[in-house]
Amino acid sequence: MLKKEVLNEFRVKYEKDKTNKIKQRMLNKVQLVDLLQDVDTELNQEFSINIKTHSITDQKSSGRCWSFAGLNILREKVIENCKLDNFELSGSYVAFYDKLERFNILLERLISYKDSNKNLYDRYVSHLLENGMTDGGYFTQFANLIHKYGIVPKNIFPETFSSSNTYEINQILSRLLRKFYIDLENSTKNNDELKNKYMEKAYTIITNVYGMPPEKFNFEYTDKNGKYHLDKNISPKEFYDKYIGIDLQKDYVEISCYQDEKIKYNNIYEEEESSRISGERNNITLNLSPKEFQSLIIKQLKSNEPIYFYCSTTSKRIDGIWIDLMERYGDIFDIDLKLDNNSVQKTNGLTNTHCMLITGANIIDNKITKWKIENSWGSEHGNKGYYVATNDWINNYVYRIVINKNILSSKQLDILKQDKIILEKWDAKF
Repeated sequence: MLKKEVLNEFRVKYEKDKTNKIKQRMLNKVQLVDLLQDVDTELNQEFSINIKTHSITDQKSSGRCWSFAGLNILREKVIENCKLDNFELSGSYVAFYDKLERFNILLERLISYKDSNKNLYDRYVSHLLENGMTDGGYFTQFANLIHKYGIVPKNIFPETFSSSNTYEINQILSRLLRKFYIDLENSTKNNDELKNKYMEKAYTIITNVYGMPPEKFNFEYTDKNGKYHLDKNISPKEFYDKYIGIDLQKDYVEISCYQDEKIKYNNIYEEEESSRISGERNNITLNLSPKEFQSLIIKQLKSNEPIYFYCSTTSKRIDGIWIDLMERYGDIFDIDLKLDNNSVQKTNGLTNTHCMLITGANIIDNKITKWKIENSWGSEHGNKGYYVATNDWINNYVYRIVINKNILSSKQLDILKQDKIILEKWDAKF
């Protein structure tokens, strides 16, 4: 119980410190973030390691950062192979099949919950129905979708209002999902028939707002030398295999960096029910120490390959710079608000998670001073869509990366051969 006597003690102590009155006059008139800018928030755009990438894409008002980060890697292969000045792949195409697959697996899970006598008061059921249909995802989900459906150029399957603004479609599909649960709860019929009935409804809704993805298309382009090319009647899978050809499922692994009394370094973890596609594997992460984690980032950058990463936007950006705002907020109040990466994860501080690419770093005298970030929020933000990140921000808020297996050490590759440790979805800190 908070006693009045204690509050009075706080008040007396507060009023005794004259600087508090000065701070009060100042802080109640401004946005606090405006007080945090200094020379550190005006870093230039020069990097000792700088991977050339192309114009910034825009996920608009959607939670598709995970797929846009992946597409930004893949399009560079098309640009290279076709000798183009610029190019974009279709984020709407990925979203179409993601919505279908996600809806399907949620129906399947609700059926399995019913078969195992789980009801609304079971946290698996309540958690699924509460979350409903969302946009967020993982690299593994992206890799699975590409493996199954391939990809098409953006001009073949362009953005629609609903693919760029997903709030309405997510609300509609979430309501449909909840109606399915009510029907399932009362049903004595074949559950597969009920599921197919609702999948057809979902398919109709999604196709109406996204359009019908092509099974075949003509790939036309003019290279940077002015030569016209035409590849007729090609499927999305054929396009991917011919112009990109990366095996995302086999050649890459997600790396985490977290340890507590249950989760330890040098293990491989699988998060239950993390797959968004029926029949495909769950998210799997190789959990390594902070030193190995950052070493792999630098090693992959030096091999001229960007790093797909997950971060917490608990700490925001200022004018195109990602910095540890929380620590600086503490400076305003003379209070220590600093937490290291492990502590942020341990205390469930990974909020508003976001995926981007690291495409460069600046190393002076073997010390990293800053990082280059490729985002998918359009060219109006940052430096034409690119950002700079301070090293402390990378250390404290980047919690998961995607690494090409060919740069892993023999020891790290051996860990991948170990039995996977299954984490309940409630225990996956990363």
